[in-house]
Amino acid sequence: MESAVTGTVRVGYVRALLDYLEDHDLATASVFSPELQQRLDDDCLSERIPVPLWSDLLAKAIAVTDDEHLPLKLAQSIIPKHWGVFAYAAMTCKNLAEVAAILIRYERLIDDANDAKLLADGDQIALQWIPRIPDLHPALMQISVASWVVFAQRHTGRSDLIADVEFSCPPPRDITQYQHLFGGRVRFDQPITQLRFPKDYLQLPITYHDPESHQLLVSQVIQQIQDLKRPDEYQQTVRGIIVQQLSHGRCTLDSVANGLNTPTRSLQHQLEQSGTSFRQLLDNTRAELARHYLDDPDMALVDVAFLLGFSEQSPFTKAFKRWTGETPGEYRKRHTG
Repeated sequence: MESAVTGTVRVGYVRALLDYLEDHDLATASVFSPELQQRLDDDCLSERIPVPLWSDLLAKAIAVTDDEHLPLKLAQSIIPKHWGVFAYAAMTCKNLAEVAAILIRYERLIDDANDAKLLADGDQIALQWIPRIPDLHPALMQISVASWVVFAQRHTGRSDLIADVEFSCPPPRDITQYQHLFGGRVRFDQPITQLRFPKDYLQLPITYHDPESHQLLVSQVIQQIQDLKRPDEYQQTVRGIIVQQLSHGRCTLDSVANGLNTPTRSLQHQLEQSGTSFRQLLDNTRAELARHYLDDPDMALVDVAFLLGFSEQSPFTKAFKRWTGETPGEYRKRHTG
């Protein structure tokens, strides 16, 4: 059951979706709960939320707007603040080859959904999107791959750059906007998601190249990656205890501290140092497990509530709506039909 606990995404990336919906006068309240909107404040953009929640938000935004091209439009609206220091480090690279190296090594600062891989094939380069989590919404790969192209065009000053693109997901009803954005051949239902472009592109200079700034920014990126790894390791240990205890009944701060053989106050302090709290970690773990259980149409909602440590279905329904903006029944209907 621990496999239901997955990676995280930078809140700034999620903020890009909120900004896009607001800029186009679209229904943000139908996608984001008030609690989640509060977390998307400018002072909290480096915080993290679970990748499955990010996936659900994208799916909900596409459904609410009835716009299958929303991932492409969102990719074009992303600005440096959404990606943080990662974006500024990439913007000060010498050329696209350095940008690709930054992407492959440090994209985890943005999200844990995928890895990037660069392969040479004669005079062509393949930049591949490798999923780290199964059954992700196609929008995640579409945004990532489109963002790569938009960044290259924008920061080389070459809007004429084109690339062939292959997606592992089924095709949308209309691929016109895909053809317009990528410029080359667009194919779906392929074995792997990837961009293919001329090898010469890697030597294209970046407009804002600044060696001194770049060195400083890369050091900050490395520090953030290290900081990201440390809390992940501790939080993952705490999550494991939470998952174990939830399966046997109610889970509390004291019971988890006992499970870790550590004082309660010490557990609280260590979680605060890692950028979270017991309540936030419990909520995130419950939310992820809830989605995992709800994907099984034969599991009764009351059983899901009990497995998550709720005494009855009503408080579970209220909590799930706070986490996701919809009821468990609505989530299950949308995901299982």
